[in-house]
Amino acid sequence: MQRERKINSQIIEGGLRKNIWKLALPMMVGAGLQNIFSLVDLFFIGKLGHIALAALSIAGAVMAVILMLIIGIATGTTALVAHFVGKQDYENADNTAFQTLLLGIIGSIFILFIGLFGITPLLKLFGAEGEILPLARIYLKITFLYSIFIFLFVGLNQALRGAGDTITPLKILVIANIINIILDPMLIFGFGPFPQMGIAGSAAATVFSRAIGTFFLLFHLLFRPSVIHFHRGIFKVNFPLMKKITKIGIFASLQVFLRQISFLLLIRLVASFGATTLAAYGIGSRLRMFAMMPGFGLASAGAIMVGQNMGAGFPERAKVSGWEVVKAYQTIALPLSFLFILFAPFLISVFSQQAEVIHIGVIFLRFSFAAFPCVAISIVLGRSMNGAGDTFAPAIITGIAKLLFCIPLAYLLSLFFHLNQNGIWLGMSISDVFQSVLFIWYFKKGLWQKRYYEHRESLGAVSK
Repeated sequence: MQRERKINSQIIEGGLRKNIWKLALPMMVGAGLQNIFSLVDLFFIGKLGHIALAALSIAGAVMAVILMLIIGIATGTTALVAHFVGKQDYENADNTAFQTLLLGIIGSIFILFIGLFGITPLLKLFGAEGEILPLARIYLKITFLYSIFIFLFVGLNQALRGAGDTITPLKILVIANIINIILDPMLIFGFGPFPQMGIAGSAAATVFSRAIGTFFLLFHLLFRPSVIHFHRGIFKVNFPLMKKITKIGIFASLQVFLRQISFLLLIRLVASFGATTLAAYGIGSRLRMFAMMPGFGLASAGAIMVGQNMGAGFPERAKVSGWEVVKAYQTIALPLSFLFILFAPFLISVFSQQAEVIHIGVIFLRFSFAAFPCVAISIVLGRSMNGAGDTFAPAIITGIAKLLFCIPLAYLLSLFFHLNQNGIWLGMSISDVFQSVLFIWYFKKGLWQKRYYEHRESLGAVSK
């Protein structure tokens, strides 16, 4: 018996604001849950001391090696699935999801080799040394060796979201994160029958919970009523479609790569001011990421709305969708900025009681959130363009703003003008404003739609 396809036709037909929130809310809740875990993880690791926090900060920066590949695959998947579902070409939407699975396996094999042979050089490149190095190394080794579950968990989630199903990924994410939160302190501190693993326990909890989540995703795609179906007819390698996912995704990966080069240069500059500054930066960065999570949910809704409406032949509706998502995020970003600036001392003190860490972290948060509404604009417009398959322009804009503008400015302000770490925070905030101006200009010009039409002809060839 043929399974039911659960199609959300309101994305290309219904009211924009209502459907933006309908898509975004499950992803916002999921992102919030994910960051609650991230902060819980930070809290427990903070109990191990500021050296462990510094190791987690360095490991988080190196984790971008995995994220770079995952985001590339996921972005290509979202754009293509949204395009095919908008066209009501469900067979090719199914096929895209399966090729995503295959690309995830290939990517995880590459990361496996890095995990076996390249972790220490990577960490040293990012400035890890002394007591920090062995802690960061064991954390990354576990994560890299079992990265297949992270690849598949993210890729298959994005396939469902690109098709307009944001509820199923939320349900599975809730299960995975509950498992993660339960296991995290048990493995870190060795409660009950579990060994005391320290910072390595955090990595083990993460990969195990993602493995469980991947199992539930595969079960859903194989057996449950869904907008995307895994079935015998698509269980084969489709090189043209795989190439198209990669072609769109490669610039999304480049965007992460350029951002991470800037992070590498930035974190080396931060590390030069000592472990205390590095720990404060790690706490502040995680809090900033927590505030971004609602925006990632809204931005992903923008990518789905833009991608499906372009696929359905409604370019003006797609463009208006992007601006509506920007407005929606500002209703969250502006109050959040005020609250984080006001309560910065309390927020930092939750994770560290060291006076110097609190002092430096407070200044970092206040600089960051002064420019946070501009960050919100960049997140939404960048993701919306990605949904239409234009990943090239966001990568170039990111490279200009972060690598060519932010890094020289941060070094200049901190070292030449002797503002020390405050110069870094100021340079980051100014570059956030600059980046948002570039995104606004490009989106208004509508150049991303021209790039979509360039993709469309090759998509037609792939779908034959």
